[in-house]
Amino acid sequence: MNQINFENTPLAPEQCVTGFGTTLIVAPHADDESLGCGGVISLLRKYGQTVYILLLSDGTLSHPNSKEFPAEKLRDLREEELLNAAEILGVLAENIIFCRFKDRSVPSVNDEGFDGAVTNISKMIGMLKPQSIFVPWRRDPHPDHQAAFQLINTADTLNAKIYEYPIWLHELGETGDAPTNDESMPFRLNISSVLDKKQEAISQHRSQITDLISDDPEGFRLSQEMLNQFNVPYETFFISK
Repeated sequence: MNQINFENTPLAPEQCVTGFGTTLIVAPHADDESLGCGGVISLLRKYGQTVYILLLSDGTLSHPNSKEFPAEKLRDLREEELLNAAEILGVLAENIIFCRFKDRSVPSVNDEGFDGAVTNISKMIGMLKPQSIFVPWRRDPHPDHQAAFQLINTADTLNAKIYEYPIWLHELGETGDAPTNDESMPFRLNISSVLDKKQEAISQHRSQITDLISDDPEGFRLSQEMLNQFNVPYETFFISK
C-alpha cells in the first residue's frame, strides 16, 4: 500500500467550512485542539458554525514530579489553558466538555472501561448532533490519540463526517503509521487568514511550551521544531475512503 503524498494536495478555500455544519473537535490533551485544529475552529466560528470541544484526558502526566503543580492543580491549569485558547478561537466555555480520563489512560479498544466510554460518548453525540467530527489520526504515535480514534470509530456518530488530524505523525511516526492511498484521502484547508489566531491559541498552553512549571526537569515541553510544524498557513486532515 502506498503512503499518501499529502504535501502536494491542493488547498481547499476557507469558505468550504460552511459545509461542515455543527462540528465536534475531539482533543486527547489540552493543546491538541489548537495544534491540529486551531485554524479550522477559528474559520468555523468566523462563518457562524457551532463548535464543541471534547477534552478526553486530564493531562496530569506532563509534569508528574512537580511539587508546585500536583496532579489536581495541573489538571485545573491545563483545563484553564484550554478555556483561554478556545475563547481566542471563538468557542464558548459552555461548549467544552471535560472527560478527565487519566493521562495516557484514555480507554482503548482492549481496556475494561472502553465500552462504557463509548456509550457515554455516543449519548453526548446524540445530544450535540454534530455533522462533522475531528479526531486524531488513527495511528498517530501516542496511545491517547489512538484511543481517541477508537472511541469515535466505535461510537454511534449519527453519520457525521469524520476528519482525522495528525499531531505526532511527522515527529514520531514509524513505517506503517502514515495514511495510505487505500484507506484515506487527504484534505488540506487554507487557514492563512486565521493563522495568527491559531498561534495565539497555542500560546495559551503555557504549561506545555514554556518553563511555567520549573520544578520538574523531566517535565514535557513542546520543542520549537514541533511548534514550527503548526505555524503554517494550512491544516491537513484525512478522510476515510
